[in-house]
Amino acid sequence: MIGACILSGVLLGQSPAQSAPQERLARVRADLFARAEHVDEDVRELKEILAFDPRSAEAHALLGIAYRTQGTQELIGESVAEFRQALDIDPRLVAVRMYLARVYLDLGRPLRAREELETALTQAPGNPQFLAVLGESERQLKNPRRAVEVIRQALQADESLAQARYYLALALFDLGQRADAVRELERVVSSDPGVVDPYIALGTAYLDAGRVNDALQALGQGTRVDPSSPELHILLARGYRSGGLLQKAEAELALAAPKAGGTQAAYDFQRQRIDLDFYLERGGLDLQRGRLTAAAAAFRHVLEMDPNNDAATRGLAEVGRRKKTGGGK
Repeated sequence: MIGACILSGVLLGQSPAQSAPQERLARVRADLFARAEHVDEDVRELKEILAFDPRSAEAHALLGIAYRTQGTQELIGESVAEFRQALDIDPRLVAVRMYLARVYLDLGRPLRAREELETALTQAPGNPQFLAVLGESERQLKNPRRAVEVIRQALQADESLAQARYYLALALFDLGQRADAVRELERVVSSDPGVVDPYIALGTAYLDAGRVNDALQALGQGTRVDPSSPELHILLARGYRSGGLLQKAEAELALAAPKAGGTQAAYDFQRQRIDLDFYLERGGLDLQRGRLTAAAAAFRHVLEMDPNNDAATRGLAEVGRRKKTGGGK
């Protein structure tokens, strides 16, 4: 996890009298910075530590990370509060500003993210990770040229930083430099980044360019990183549908279907975007198979979430046209 080493280095150094709670913090830190398999237990232990020592900046910071890992909408707000409290206790915790900036980006608040990162860079000038995320903040603020400038600074400091190259690719897409963006994504994917976002972006770019086989290969690699990613399966369904492999498309779409009665997603707007993509692909697949009533229902579902969605509007119009000509049921 990015920032783990920084966080540990900044927050360690307590006196021997604090060794017992520090040993507990070390156990929690090791779990959260590994796979976070026991996050509920970690939260309980951190709360016990804070009951004993409410001024423990590290405990507040780790609790913020734990809440973000748990990921419900309510706990994301709690995550922000814990990071803020850690910084109130010790403003020198530069890594905490990185975590806070990431949460703000997740919440669609890039201006707040930029503010935190600019403060962090006054404490750690030239830090490539901070510069990379600052570039992404600029991109989300609709400043792609500034984003490219800042991210290239990060790559000058560390050209192997895959995260920076991923953000650079997104900014290049925003500037219309698609070939350069694809080259950056291909470089990221070839480095086995261990996260699915570059595979999703590269697969999408390949599909948009009509490179279906390349898309299926990239997306398939992504599923080995995260087999449960609904975005990957939706894109795989689109790829198989584009290639006429409708049964495979159905199988992939089934893996991406929204879970009835599931827990609230970490970030509601992200879950809505995924659901929108699912129903848009569901409509496209039903339309291609001549299931016009089902396709119309899927496209209407998209329009309920996004009344201005052009793809769903076109799909619904095509359903109407085919019904008039007797092209399905």
